[in-house]
Amino acid sequence: MPAGQSSTRYSALIDSMARPQDVRGLSLKGLHVTMAMRLCALFEASGRDPVPDLAQRYRSIEAACAVHGLVQTIKQVWPEPFLVNRPCCLAMTPDETTLAALARAAVSGKREAFSESIAGFVRADRHEALYNATIHAVALIP
Repeated sequence: MPAGQSSTRYSALIDSMARPQDVRGLSLKGLHVTMAMRLCALFEASGRDPVPDLAQRYRSIEAACAVHGLVQTIKQVWPEPFLVNRPCCLAMTPDETTLAALARAAVSGKREAFSESIAGFVRADRHEALYNATIHAVALIP
């Protein structure tokens, strides 16, 4: 990619990240994944296991474990701490916005869009693990 196109791409990306997105614009699965990240952060801060609460929320232990697995995978592959807002907040952090884009691409089965969403941010050798965890989670969320 020529230098001019690269700087334009990243300028547009930075501008879009400066405007917080609203969780009310997400699909139901995107909202579930975003809220799961927020709940897992709260539970981790209090030293509690989030799986029982997620299982009750999704009415499925398998879905809860898949979502928790996605959270754990993100913690391993994300290049910096994943930032979330409080569960009551309507605005999304840039990390949550990226996660929503990943969930949208996974639900649609668009592997290339998934990788494009995190290209240059998450190392390419980590995309496959993140994609598999995302596909598993969104497939099991009711």
